[in-house]
Amino acid sequence: MAGEKILIADDEEHIRELCARTLSAEGYQVHCVEDGLQAVEAARREPFDLLLTDILMPGLGGLEAAQAIQEFAPDIVCVVITGHGTMDLVIEALKLGFYEFVAKPFTPDELLRAVNHALEREQLRRENVRLKALLPLFELNKAFMSIVDVPSLLQQVVDVARQAVNADHSLLVLLDYNRRKVLARAISPVSGQRDLWPSSDRFQRIVRQLMESGEQLVVQERGVWNGALADVMSDLGVHSFILTPLAVKPDRPLGILGVFRATEGATFNSGDPTLLTVLSGQAAIAIENARLFQEIQRAYQELQQLDRMKSEFINIAAHELRTPLAILMGHADLLESELSGTLQERARAIVRNAVRLRDLIADMLDLRQLEIGKMRIRLEELSVRQVIKDVVTDTVSLARAKEQTIEVHESADLQPIRADPQKLYIVLSNLLSNAIKFTPPGGHIEVRALERGEEIQISVRDTGPGIPSHLHDKIFESFYQVEESLTREHEGMGLGLSIVKGMVELWGGQVWVESEVGKGSEFFFTIPRR
Repeated sequence: MAGEKILIADDEEHIRELCARTLSAEGYQVHCVEDGLQAVEAARREPFDLLLTDILMPGLGGLEAAQAIQEFAPDIVCVVITGHGTMDLVIEALKLGFYEFVAKPFTPDELLRAVNHALEREQLRRENVRLKALLPLFELNKAFMSIVDVPSLLQQVVDVARQAVNADHSLLVLLDYNRRKVLARAISPVSGQRDLWPSSDRFQRIVRQLMESGEQLVVQERGVWNGALADVMSDLGVHSFILTPLAVKPDRPLGILGVFRATEGATFNSGDPTLLTVLSGQAAIAIENARLFQEIQRAYQELQQLDRMKSEFINIAAHELRTPLAILMGHADLLESELSGTLQERARAIVRNAVRLRDLIADMLDLRQLEIGKMRIRLEELSVRQVIKDVVTDTVSLARAKEQTIEVHESADLQPIRADPQKLYIVLSNLLSNAIKFTPPGGHIEVRALERGEEIQISVRDTGPGIPSHLHDKIFESFYQVEESLTREHEGMGLGLSIVKGMVELWGGQVWVESEVGKGSEFFFTIPRR
């Protein structure tokens, strides 16, 4: 604790010196006196955190001195020093509110334990008092924050405000930025209560002025006011009112909260304006949160609708394209086999691009199946080595065209597993195709497969440009591409990694990337053993 001011009262000099040295060494500020009367005088001159006093002293005793000091310093902590035969007085002291006692003879450690414990108990007591005082406001704030429907929240606020200050009526009005248009309002009590807002143009002008100034207006007893305020109270039929701006930020008020008393001579208590200021601050935050929540809900619903439209478009487009594409590929294959020279090269270009289009359609359909949750895992025993070999065999021609090398590393203890061969092929094929696509000519690609306890870990490493760390998660999102869409050099729609992630997670595995700009990338995924 150290740093607190301690008043020591004892008529024995060596006791005072022992206590002073011990406590000063721990960082406490110490002041010593010889008797109870001097202790009272010292406590009147300056505040102390703790009184350490002997019980039996000439003149005014320790208990009497402590009681006298507590009359003008009620928060002071008291610890009693007692000698042999005074335990009855110690018990009396504890009943009077002393926190601890130290029995003579005592060691420095015993003294420190008593003082520290007393100060800690007092700190806990004060914290408990503070928390109890804040609890009603905390509970009120929780109630406000739990309501996300704006009309219901406004009604809750006016009801609480009216009851909190024992008002006859309360009104809450939300205005637009120009303070002209009423966005929402609530009154309390609802039944049998006329709406105060439209009843007086002068009242509305005052509200707008308060919103501009951000200041609270407290008006008590109609009879003592003249001019505009008296006219407003007459218009409203009230004798006292408090208007408090609702603002999350002082320069951006949302509206006004008003409480009114209609009985002549009825005034508000001195603490009511402060209470309403705190209440209005909490209400403004809750209202702003509720409005933001509703905006987010609307935006989310719009996004859901757009997502449904996108998925439906992909589904329809993919299915409608498959039939004409199959016919196109069939005739292109025939033409390529029957032609020669330049014409054959052109037919081969048609076939090559038709295959690209077929793969894009397959990607879109795979993504659609993943999104709607209709893709299923079909397990069978397979060799990971064989799947890797098939994928490398099917893509090696792409690597050779760019003069790239593909190297495969497999752990010697790689055992067959139960997995979905088709989906494993798609995942590995996408990763290897991406590696070939983004690795420059002459680059190197490595495929690794390792046993990792209850799972197999497969990775594909390239010597491409690398990926910035802040994009490591985004690249697995649908249609996301690291390059700018209008300037990118590589083909594709940005679906491959999204499909990889969806399929890997579908079978209970994990997928991630390790990459640095300029140092290539390595994509990992795992296959749990079944």
